[in-house]
Amino acid sequence: MKFLRSVVFAAALCVLLILPAIGYACPLGDARLVDVVRTSGGCVSGPTGSYEQLWDLEPGHMYTLTIAYVTECAGGGTAPTLNVRVNSWTAGNTDIVAVYVSPGVYKFDYFFPRDAICTFRIFYCTTPGISNSGRFVIRNDGVGYQALLRASRFEGVGVTCANPIPIFGPECGGVLGTEQSSWGSVKGIYR
Repeated sequence: MKFLRSVVFAAALCVLLILPAIGYACPLGDARLVDVVRTSGGCVSGPTGSYEQLWDLEPGHMYTLTIAYVTECAGGGTAPTLNVRVNSWTAGNTDIVAVYVSPGVYKFDYFFPRDAICTFRIFYCTTPGISNSGRFVIRNDGVGYQALLRASRFEGVGVTCANPIPIFGPECGGVLGTEQSSWGSVKGIYR
């Protein structure tokens, strides 16, 4: 019985240590999402967020995104193009080629899907067709958290684009539910 408890404890410890690492298989990069501009109607708001930084976008419109501080690839940020990818839980992944603006700065256009929900992750230094390649784009202030695009409805459409309301569904993933007593039960075994 003592052996079984040791195995259960080791497995629980392994899960606690490994699962967070799986969530961040792609490393955070140095490149920052510094601007998101609507190019064909629609609304944009942001960035907001204490940790991950969110840019709220209205589905069904084209946006121009600018990332800066690219140094890890594309000739240190001087090549004429940069491979980027926008990942979505529900709309699939989109490989895009960003164009050079100035040292370390690249722009690309992205059509935010009409049926968009949840958040979209942005990667750079990617290999087209390989969904786990590249580095996460981080906040515009350089703090080490991801910058994300979030599907939202807006109360004031057009000129005002006020009060973004996130569009979520059960497909958005999120945090796995746990039973309140689960950690206490594990600790009780080893007392």
